[in-house]
Amino acid sequence: MPAYDYEALDHSGNVQKGMIAAESFRDAKEKIRSKSLFPVSIIVGNDKPKISLAGFNFDQFKSIKSKDLTLMTRQMATMLSAGTPVEEALSALSMQNDNMIIKDTMTRLRVRVSEGKKLSEAMAGEKDNFPPLYRSMVRAGEASGDLGAIMVRIADYSEKSEEVKNKVSTALVYPIVLSVVAISVLVILMTFVVPKVVSQFENIGAELPTLTRIVIGVSDFLINYGLGVLFLILFSIFLYVYGMRNKNMRFKVHRIQLKIPVLGRLILSVSSARFARTMGTLIDGGSPVLDSIRAAKEIVRNEVIRDAIDTIYSHVLEGRALSNAMKRTEVFPAMLVYMCSMGERSGRLSYLLLKVADYLESEFDSFTQKALSLLEPAIIVVMGLMVGLIVLSIMLPIMKLNNLVLM
Repeated sequence: MPAYDYEALDHSGNVQKGMIAAESFRDAKEKIRSKSLFPVSIIVGNDKPKISLAGFNFDQFKSIKSKDLTLMTRQMATMLSAGTPVEEALSALSMQNDNMIIKDTMTRLRVRVSEGKKLSEAMAGEKDNFPPLYRSMVRAGEASGDLGAIMVRIADYSEKSEEVKNKVSTALVYPIVLSVVAISVLVILMTFVVPKVVSQFENIGAELPTLTRIVIGVSDFLINYGLGVLFLILFSIFLYVYGMRNKNMRFKVHRIQLKIPVLGRLILSVSSARFARTMGTLIDGGSPVLDSIRAAKEIVRNEVIRDAIDTIYSHVLEGRALSNAMKRTEVFPAMLVYMCSMGERSGRLSYLLLKVADYLESEFDSFTQKALSLLEPAIIVVMGLMVGLIVLSIMLPIMKLNNLVLM
């Protein structure tokens, strides 16, 4: 629905300015008049035409990127902390932003706020742009009367999450590229180089070395069945992705992942850190424990841990302590349970939850850095060995021929 900026006169002749959402220019004029105002100027807002094809709206798939949302949150937090009204902050973000998705989103929020809705209520209509945790923290800030401070906490949380995400993605880029290059080189050698070189030995009639016969067999297999293997791999990936849409399937897969020695520990550490940071941030912002648990669940992706959080919620709802409920699930790390218990006894639950989140994240960073530092040379060594075996399989027949000639 387009947004319209308007200027109108009230019964006293005073100029009233605002923004209203309407289906058309005429509809906007009627809505303004229904407020006992006489419209003087009506200008269409920042909404742009939607991209559609045969009546299908593609614009519905556009949402604010996480890094843009983090920057926008920091800007809003700065303005609200300085005492800027919410409507003016939204207007400023809309006007100063070149990103049309953000501009349109801020315009729609401003319209809803100008119509008397709270910011959290306005964001409820933008679920694709503002995740449940974000909206929960904004609602807690409105309830506490200090929205500016809550927006600062949201900005800090978003920046920390973005930092962890960037560290992981950056660290994985080089090993992934190196692995792709290594596999490509080996496939090219086995499908193009080896057949041409080995074909020279076919007319000799001598028995080829065992290693050479193995390499020739692998080469023939790749040439004859390589595309079939590639199709099978892609089909298996498709089946996995499709199967993971089913909750029971996800639960079984995630349970297996948690039992894998190294991978399971990493998944548990990351999920526990996100759970603790979310809980600590929400509780520190004045959100009730039960609401914080429910919001923190949306951050976790592992179904086994999500099921454990549901159990925690039920136990806390029955009156049990948070640490006791976490201990009963036998899922979360002992460090997190202990710090949670200490926080409940000392009255510093949010502080200690944030501290244990920092510890778990630093442990994850340290482990991944060590693992990736070992992974890179390991890939190079494996690739070198594979290429060496291929070269050796070619050289052995040549050396055998030389010995026969010399004899």
